[in-house]
Amino acid sequence: RERGPGLAPLLQALGEPRPPPQLGPLLCNLSQLPEGRRGLLDRSRRSVQRLLPFTQCEDSAVRRRGVVGALRNCCFEYGESPGPGPAAGPAALALGCE
Repeated sequence: RERGPGLAPLLQALGEPRPPPQLGPLLCNLSQLPEGRRGLLDRSRRSVQRLLPFTQCEDSAVRRRGVVGALRNCCFEYGESPGPGPAAGPAALALGCE
């Protein structure tokens, strides 16, 4: 369904009784972009708190894998390190995941 632009409608969809399974992979893809990671890590949106319950979600492996991927992507800053691959970003450092 069309809900409008931005991250807010996607996060609202997570609050539905049965969020669409494709929502996880979509959030994972968005979290690969700096803007997507910033949106998910914005504390005022409480996005990470909304995503965490879906890491244990057994009704949709597709949604669960996508949400886990989005959270993983938020822990890294792509293109910020001198070497190949991702560097630990602020979220990973805050969680002690260096």
